[in-house]
Amino acid sequence: MTLTPLGEPSLVTDRVYGAIREAIRSGEIAAGSRLRLRDLAAQLGTSPMPVREAIGRLEQNGLVVRVPHRGAVVADLTPVELAHVYDTRLLLEAEATRLGTLAVDAADLARMRTADDRMRAAVLAGRAGEALDRDEELLSVLYAAGGNPVLLGLVEDLWQRCRAFKLLGADVVDPLRPDEGAWSTQRRLLAAVEAGDPDAAVAVTRESLEWSKRRIRTMLAEADRPPR
Repeated sequence: MTLTPLGEPSLVTDRVYGAIREAIRSGEIAAGSRLRLRDLAAQLGTSPMPVREAIGRLEQNGLVVRVPHRGAVVADLTPVELAHVYDTRLLLEAEATRLGTLAVDAADLARMRTADDRMRAAVLAGRAGEALDRDEELLSVLYAAGGNPVLLGLVEDLWQRCRAFKLLGADVVDPLRPDEGAWSTQRRLLAAVEAGDPDAAVAVTRESLEWSKRRIRTMLAEADRPPR
């Protein structure tokens, strides 16, 4: 594994984060690899501090996990993990959608529309991570309206756990076509919620999660396929 030195720019932590994240996504740093602070700092030409901060951000995003006696390790994206996480999300988020649709008020809907507008702006700018944040903000408003904070907390924990999967799927979406793929369902979800139709809203949630699972499973399979 060889990473290009970055020097010491003012936003060095952001650049370190981007470099390590891209190395993980490209497979240059393989799943299960330990992330050693001093080795990475030496390769990137920085002090250990921005590397430590970048690894912390990667851990928050689900790309890195802490393993006893090993430290920071690149998370392993497997089809089995994908199925477990997304099947559980489907169970919980279908119910959260149903409860939220029955309880949202005008203020909630306004916040959801604002989050949707910001999500689409981030997609158009090619900022997948920010778009995911706004997508989760929109859904958090809906799910919180259902009045079950335990359910919301479980969903948010799963979002964190599958952040790496979500980033993998989001990064392949063409920002010039925001109405396709991973971002295409939220306007229909909003319309169903505004109409007070829980069945239609749950159907959109189910479609979104099942589409994402299929797409990410295909990408994982392609990544594992040996080159010709």
